[in-house]
Amino acid sequence: MGIKDWFGGDKKKAALREKVKEAVADGKLDARDLKEIEKARQELGVTPAADDRTVMRREIYNEAVNAAKSDGEITGTDAHELAKIQKFLALRDDQVEKTKWDLQRLRTLTEIRRGNLPQVPSNSSSMRGVQLEPDETAHYSMSVEVFDLATTRQNDGVRAEWGVAYEAGTAKMHVLPGDGAKPQGDATVIITNRRVLIRTENGKVAAIRYAPQAQMYLYSDGIRLERTVGNTVLRFKSGSEDTIEIVAELFSALMK
Repeated sequence: MGIKDWFGGDKKKAALREKVKEAVADGKLDARDLKEIEKARQELGVTPAADDRTVMRREIYNEAVNAAKSDGEITGTDAHELAKIQKFLALRDDQVEKTKWDLQRLRTLTEIRRGNLPQVPSNSSSMRGVQLEPDETAHYSMSVEVFDLATTRQNDGVRAEWGVAYEAGTAKMHVLPGDGAKPQGDATVIITNRRVLIRTENGKVAAIRYAPQAQMYLYSDGIRLERTVGNTVLRFKSGSEDTIEIVAELFSALMK
């Protein structure tokens, strides 16, 4: 491979790349788009876009993703169209893994806001050692780091209140207090229709039942559970701001 190719300098290949970007600019790729791309490829006399460098194909795919989620939602139709684009660009799942995880979280959030709550499969590893009550349903699970915190220093976050709808995006304005936080290990948090369950590394399970007096506070990067003395801080491992939006919308739907 020559230096020009390494830096994407081949003008004809770059022209085809721009044609593909134009076609997927709306997050979709239909038969007409495919026909026009193939026509352009033949006229330019270059190999298909699928033969381009991975970084170039990933860039095109990410542009399509950004277009699809520009309205803050990812519907089933959006996901289907993006899968078509991924296939056309010959991108393996592992080559766009982070993007696909982000898409899945946004898709989950979209469905929750439409009243379709997800469910955690009973055979999921996150449910190992967890005993649900009769008619209790696990809706979401996530990996967290656990900390013990004496005081928030007035960094209180957004409270998940009983019977009060969550205002989208408000928790994203707050970051978990970290000064003086003492690591307690990793855990899995499970949100059910009745409780928040915390399963620690050693298999112990703690539960916080939904109630008007429950003291649960939301931040962009996690949840704070206020105790009689001190706080338990649960920091998300996902690194995605969509995680707190999912948690907040679930609490809003379930705490009533």
